[in-house]
Amino acid sequence: LLAAGHPARRRASFPAGLTAREAEVLRLLAGGGSNREIARALSISEKTVRNHVEHIYAKAGVTNRTGAGLFALEHGITSAFPAAGR
Repeated sequence: LLAAGHPARRRASFPAGLTAREAEVLRLLAGGGSNREIARALSISEKTVRNHVEHIYAKAGVTNRTGAGLFALEHGITSAFPAAGR
């Protein structure tokens, strides 16, 4: 691509090997979103959210949403305060 004059696309790096989508799910989860709310926000099914959450738990080495939320805070994926109006 560089030879063709196209700029190289830089891939974002997330902790514990999370994908961009997993990081997005984690951000919403850490903000207090339920699987249903996350699914609606991302226009995906609840089953897909559950799959992402399972992968997040495995990659982050946690077993529940609280642990995942702490992981997100420790790695700058979310702020300490969820968005207002939730």
